[in-house]
Amino acid sequence: MALDERARHLLKSLIEQHIANGIPVGSRQLAKGAGLKISPATVRNVMADLEDEGYLISPHTSAGRIPTHVGYRFFVDALLRVVPLSPQSHHLLVQRIGHHIPDTEQVLHAATEVLSELTHMAGFVRVPRRANRTLRHVDFLALREKEVLAIFVTDKGDVENRLIRTEHALSAAELHQAANFFNESYGGRPLQEVIQQLQRDLQQSRHEMDRILRSAMELGEEMLEEDQQRMLIEGEFQLLDLPELAGSERLRELLNAVRQKRDLVHLLDGSMRGSEVRLFIGEESGFAPLSDCSVVSAPYEVDGEVLGVLGVIGPMRMPYQQIIPLVDGTAHLLGRALSQS
Repeated sequence: MALDERARHLLKSLIEQHIANGIPVGSRQLAKGAGLKISPATVRNVMADLEDEGYLISPHTSAGRIPTHVGYRFFVDALLRVVPLSPQSHHLLVQRIGHHIPDTEQVLHAATEVLSELTHMAGFVRVPRRANRTLRHVDFLALREKEVLAIFVTDKGDVENRLIRTEHALSAAELHQAANFFNESYGGRPLQEVIQQLQRDLQQSRHEMDRILRSAMELGEEMLEEDQQRMLIEGEFQLLDLPELAGSERLRELLNAVRQKRDLVHLLDGSMRGSEVRLFIGEESGFAPLSDCSVVSAPYEVDGEVLGVLGVIGPMRMPYQQIIPLVDGTAHLLGRALSQS
């Protein structure tokens, strides 16, 4: 059913009132808050029609109505007026993630933390995937006798290291030779391809440096395996304060999902395909623990390449007109900071 102007106005007013106070909205309260010169009886009829169409639901404990995820979706798509990012929020974001942070991990953590603080929700960022990153070079450094530090550096500046214990002490010259061999053989190739080629080469070779090369391969494999769950989350305990979830089994499911990350990562990876802010409202995510929540996400990019996605997890009853520009603005500033880091 296409909604007429009066129904749209009342639905908008009801959702705004529910977002503001969190309680079901009755016809008398809606009639007063909507600013229309119509009787509560007329409002009740419109509310009944909206409920029949799936936009509203009446909780069994109250005669008032609350929006469904369908109602929220219509509100966001057709009725919402997004406000610009406030100067205060923009200034704070620039302060926290836009100035002189040389380390990628620090920038990502800062973006996640500030999102959670500004929204009072769980903030998250999907860490850039590394499977297609190119291996720039590997270094092997002697630390102590029979201990070697392997250092991986990718073309995007990712640095990973691992302590390797050897059966025999290796000289700096031997390690330099091993690094040269590794870089000449595998440097400049995608990390995934490097690991696959190393596996083949080590099956055919028994070189005295095999232990070093095998450990380097295992380090690369760990980097790729971590890709499956490389997601930073801050403020997940903000979810404990959601009255919609208080004391429910759904809250436990949600916290477990946040802790395990894998399903959330799969959901968010789908958000990276576009370039705009994306919303999953309630059941739209197809992920049961999020059925009472909304996820607002936006991809961040460097030099035109989408590296990941960030956003917030919160109640369906969130101020979308403020959250959407905040998430979008954070994504843009994160991309800018990463391009400089």
